[in-house]
Parts: sequence; C-alpha cells; structure tokens
Amino acid sequence: MKTIDRERAIRLLTEFNAVNGVSGDEGRVADLLEKYLAPITDEISRDVIGNIVFVKNGRDPDVRVMLSAHMDEIGFMVSDIDDKGYVSLVPVGYHIANILVNQNITIRTDRGDVPGVIGAGKPIHELLTDPKGSKPFEWSDIRVDVGAKSAEEASALGVRPGDFANMEKESRVLNGKLFSGKAVDNRAGLVCMLLAMELIADEVPGAQIHACGTVQEEIGLKGAEVLVRGVKPDYAICIDGGIGSISGELDDKARRFYLGKGPGIELYDWCTDTCAGNIVPKQMVRALEAAAEKEGVPYQYSIMIDGGTDACAIMYGNHGVLTGGISLPMKNLHTTIGLVDIDDVTNGAVLLARYLLDLDVTR
Repeated sequence: MKTIDRERAIRLLTEFNAVNGVSGDEGRVADLLEKYLAPITDEISRDVIGNIVFVKNGRDPDVRVMLSAHMDEIGFMVSDIDDKGYVSLVPVGYHIANILVNQNITIRTDRGDVPGVIGAGKPIHELLTDPKGSKPFEWSDIRVDVGAKSAEEASALGVRPGDFANMEKESRVLNGKLFSGKAVDNRAGLVCMLLAMELIADEVPGAQIHACGTVQEEIGLKGAEVLVRGVKPDYAICIDGGIGSISGELDDKARRFYLGKGPGIELYDWCTDTCAGNIVPKQMVRALEAAAEKEGVPYQYSIMIDGGTDACAIMYGNHGVLTGGISLPMKNLHTTIGLVDIDDVTNGAVLLARYLLDLDVTR
C-alpha cells in the first residue's frame, strides 16, 4: 500500500482544525472535505441538514459500506444580550463552564465574524474573596465581551440570538508527535477517513463506499441517524475520538487507551443514561484486526462507558448494519484544546484502507 506523507497529514490536521463548525453550522467543514474528496470519488451529495456523502464505486454496487466521521465540534450559541452589551451563551455539546473563562471566542454573524473574550461577570479578585469563587462557574456566570457598551451597540455589530460561536485556539505540534487543537474531536477522524480514501483512490474495492461527513454528532448523533436511512449500508465504520489514558491505572469506565500505541478497534460503548451504545460483532472486530496485522499497523482496543459515537445510531438502521469503529485516542476531550498522536491518525487510515480493500462481498 502507498505510504502517507506525515508532513502532509499534519498540514491537513492544521487546515481542518482551523475551520469553525459547531454542531448545526458545519458547512465550511463540508466545503473543505469536498475540496479533497471530490477529485477522487464518483458522486457527491448533501442533505438538508448538512450531511455530505462521497461515493466511490466498487465492483458490487449492491453491497454498501458507510464510513462515518462527524464534522461538528462543540461550541456555543448566543442566547441573549444584556443592557450593558454583554453576550450570554448556551453550550452546543458538552462543556464545563469552569474552563471557559478568559478564552478568546468568535461569534459568527450574518455580517461576518465578531471577536470576543469570555469573562465571568466579575473581576477575578472579587471572585477570590467571594464564597462563590471556590465553586464551579455556572452558565449564568459566563459573559462575552465584544467591546460593546449596550445591547444596541452589540446588535449593531450583527450579534443576534441564535448565532454560533467558537473557541479560538491555534494548533501546535508537540515534540514532533502530538497534534493539539480546538477541534481535534473530530477533525482528526475526518483526516483519517480522507487519508484512507486517498490510499485507495486508484483501487477498485469490492463494495460501493460511502464516505460521510456527518453533522450534529455532539448533540445526539443526529446526522448519522438521518443519513443511515438514505445510504442503507450493509457495513459501517465510524471514525472518531476516544478517551486517551493519562496514567497506568485501571478505569471503571474505559479500557486503558494510550496515545501513540495505535488506533483503537472498538469493542463496546454504552451511555448508561440513555442506553444508547454499540457492541461490535466479533466478525467486524476480527476483520479489522486482520487488516491491521496485514499492514503491520499497531492497534489497541477501545471500550468506553458513558460515551458514544455515530456507530450507536448507524447499527440500528437498514434492518441492522454490521457496524464497527476505529477510535483515535485523545487527551483533553471536550475542553478548549485536544491532543491526538499524528501516527495514530495515519495508522488508522492505513487500517481502514486495508479493511475496505479486503472486504469480502461474496458472503
């Protein structure tokens, strides 16, 4: 199989991370994905909620494989503007309000991007002497300063309730190994899928491949749930981030899963509060193991309780879909900056490409 240019992988991670695309506002991410996948696929389509699908024809058009990597990142929506011009936010996706103070933010308005700074509504020295200072911030404490002194001045900038907003963090490469950025979850998964499709660009797979950028995963797997009904796949692979381990201790909610030790083959995930989850059939697990071993790719196993991916929604579609997952270990998930190992991304692409080429469509 062709090799992946590691420096190009870093450039792709940087480019995809820089694009803003909160759940419900993924259009610019889809445009970027189209820039790279349109030249190497046979069909492109978008649906009304923003999902984008790239079809690569195979020898048997009646056998379909759905690749799913979500395009959205966690972010915010403007909920209100007070009389002094401060902007209030609500979370889009899971955040902890306590880590948002003193961060740069961009509000996307109909008139263009408006920069702002997140504060806590009070000077920090007052908070330190206030009993509330020792307690976690609530969303009602979070205020965005856009430089306005009144609601009318903020509105004149174009800020309105319903506008989306993103954190602003430049990406970096740490020690030549780890990529850091605001939207590693799941732009790293998108790049992994993109690189896999490039690896097989000159090949004719057995099955018809539908490489999908899905929307609104962070608010409940919405895009994948819609898309699986249209694609009607027989097989599916979800490419997403997993919770990377920091210490060597056992965890009652996740298997030990380390950055730099290879992509993870998903075994099981389950959200205990909703009962949504995916137990990957052994047939899929063995096929992914075989693909990794054939290419000499290091791999781990991924188990996660109280977490989930698009796989949870896909497996229930089309009268049941044989669904697996490639999980990229990440640190600092759902914070202002994430970390992923660059080699895990490229090795995940090689594993995925080999699986697609070796899939036996005669069964």
